[in-house]
Amino acid sequence: MKATGEFRTESALRRPRRTVMAAAATAAMTIGTLVAVVAAPANAATIDTNAWYTLVNRNSGKALDLSGSATTDGARITQWTRTGAANQQWQFVDSGGGYYRIKSRSSGKVLDVANRSTADGGAVVQWSDNNGTNQQFRLADSDGGHVRLLAQHSGKAVEVQGASTADNAAIVQYADWSGTNQQWQLVRTDGGTDPTTPAPGGSSGCGKAPTLSSGTYTIQSGGKSRQFILRVPANYNNSQPYRLIFGFHWRGGTMQEISSGGTSGAAWSYYGQQEQSNNSAVLVAPQGLGNGWGNAGGEDVTFVDNMITRIESSLCVNPRQRFALGFSWGGGMSYALACARATVFRAVAVISGGQISGCSGGTQPIAYFGLHGISDNVLPIAQGRGLRDTFVRNNGCTAQSPREPAAGSRTHITTTYSGCRAGYPVQWAAYDNGHMPGPVDGTYAESGITTWTKGEIWRFFAQFS
Repeated sequence: MKATGEFRTESALRRPRRTVMAAAATAAMTIGTLVAVVAAPANAATIDTNAWYTLVNRNSGKALDLSGSATTDGARITQWTRTGAANQQWQFVDSGGGYYRIKSRSSGKVLDVANRSTADGGAVVQWSDNNGTNQQFRLADSDGGHVRLLAQHSGKAVEVQGASTADNAAIVQYADWSGTNQQWQLVRTDGGTDPTTPAPGGSSGCGKAPTLSSGTYTIQSGGKSRQFILRVPANYNNSQPYRLIFGFHWRGGTMQEISSGGTSGAAWSYYGQQEQSNNSAVLVAPQGLGNGWGNAGGEDVTFVDNMITRIESSLCVNPRQRFALGFSWGGGMSYALACARATVFRAVAVISGGQISGCSGGTQPIAYFGLHGISDNVLPIAQGRGLRDTFVRNNGCTAQSPREPAAGSRTHITTTYSGCRAGYPVQWAAYDNGHMPGPVDGTYAESGITTWTKGEIWRFFAQFS
């Protein structure tokens, strides 16, 4: 099997019965009438990229400090009692996709995870600005107006090593566990208004008149035009933070089929999550390049970053309630997000997936639900078990071999792993059927209307509040 997988033509459940030419024409007409081309928005509107900030650690009350006001590459970054000096002043330089370089006023150089380390304890130093991913950081909200700084290349958080409260304590990266030594308050040095985190549980789009509505959108990502279909809940309330759910299509599929539900209609829209969420979620159906999710150089993960930025700057979304799911190659893409964006997404559901969109990182915990048919002859169930076991390990669950249904039983068995770290469950559903997302107990047919998968996935997502 090639890295991208050699998948069979998907069934009528997912692809409406029509010729390829007619399907293409219909898709083109749909795009032509619905597309609203939008410019990439300014990222993280709560940050003023013209301002200088002192970054104050929540645990120690001390400031992020360029040791000795050094001007050399590789100089140490430490914490120190606040002095207000230029070596404690930092500016956020927009790198796009919601990431920033953090530039010292004293030296003009930026924070850098030394040698692109992905290890816990990797040193944070200063270095000449080359816009590398180890120099890019995303702001993740904590309570009380504090943020965590998460490195793009590793997903790890900038912290005061060992939760020290002493002057000159080292600044390093470490797996994001929301410790107070990983939380920073941004204080403007010019007396302007300090940035604020979104309303409790809400993104920067909360409280604003929405600039997005249900429809198809085009954005620029990595120098390419990328599209997605958005569904905003009926009676949208800009003061209510909504879940954000991404549904990724299979190989050869389209965003229109995810949005419409194919021949099963609205009952199967977004893999049934439109029906199940009952207007409690913003739903997104992205379009893959070449109708797939090759994720070359991480470009599809970056596309997801860009969609999140665009959507959450316009709509009221709960940043702690982002979810992804998909079937086949869409499952592979959801797994890639679990690996690369475990601190961005709360949970994923991978239906009949394989490691076919990559796994950058893959060492951090995330709530994980894998579903797979025991007779899958496209991506055999052994591949799904392998994906699952990555997060059994990451989430600290007790290793086991879950029960699976016998061939001919026409049933499914769902197992919840024991011993998992609090808040990071792993669930596994095996079913007596093949390569399909909508199996129905008692039959070898599939139906988006009567399948059990949509309800179990929704219950897995909905447990997180």
